[in-house]
Amino acid sequence: MTSAPFTPTLAELVAAYRNTAEHNDALHRQLTDATWNDPLLAAHRRHVEQEQLGFGDPAFHALWARLLDAAAEKFGEVRALEIGVFKGQVISLWSLLGRARDLRVQVSAISPLAGQPMPGHGRLLRWLRYRLARRFRERIDNGDFYAAEDYERIVRAHFAHHGLDFGRVRLHHGYSTDPALLDQLRNETYHLIYVDGDHTLAGARHDFATFGPKVVPGGWLIADDAGCDLPGSGFWKGHAAVSEAVRDLPALGFTNVLNVGHNRVYQRNPA
Repeated sequence: MTSAPFTPTLAELVAAYRNTAEHNDALHRQLTDATWNDPLLAAHRRHVEQEQLGFGDPAFHALWARLLDAAAEKFGEVRALEIGVFKGQVISLWSLLGRARDLRVQVSAISPLAGQPMPGHGRLLRWLRYRLARRFRERIDNGDFYAAEDYERIVRAHFAHHGLDFGRVRLHHGYSTDPALLDQLRNETYHLIYVDGDHTLAGARHDFATFGPKVVPGGWLIADDAGCDLPGSGFWKGHAAVSEAVRDLPALGFTNVLNVGHNRVYQRNPA
């Protein structure tokens, strides 16, 4: 006899959640299976892996499906923002889920759509800079360099592969620290914000402090690569700087309600 599919809602996952090694490992396995057992999620994730269009874990696809369902049920139209697009894995998944589930999802993104290549010094000079320059060392340790590629072309092709229109995404072209961009967004609010941008301590803290208040009460902020303090051994835990920065979120009015691998889910407290 086969076991029943793992199909709890976000509310059920939150109600059952315990931040223990046993629970974190089991939940990660269960959501991984839930992704591969869902044809839509599996096809999208398989394309990401085959074409090297993103990082993260398959379990996150099942998590996003539940987050979007919960946000749609709670708020109706869902305003979702990703900070740090890379090659479009998450924003294309949001768009795909919105279409497939007939959800009203307005996808927004902040990204320069440009790489940040590691300086091309020789091995010795790079080693010396790593030893002597704290920010350079932090950026390397926290995975903050990316190859120079045509990211906009890659993202557009990613959307086209799934029959999606990238033109429907509200793209804010730049960095999350850009004063002009922040001025454009000063009155915007969101139901979901995924923070996956600058992974240095200062950069992550800036994004949490700046964009946390833009999450509506009852909405969710999801922090990527932030699980270094979590018990469990069945998943990669992310980066130390982001894991430290999320400690700021309770003081900003958020409660950590769920963790799936190195993705940590925080809900904005009621006003």
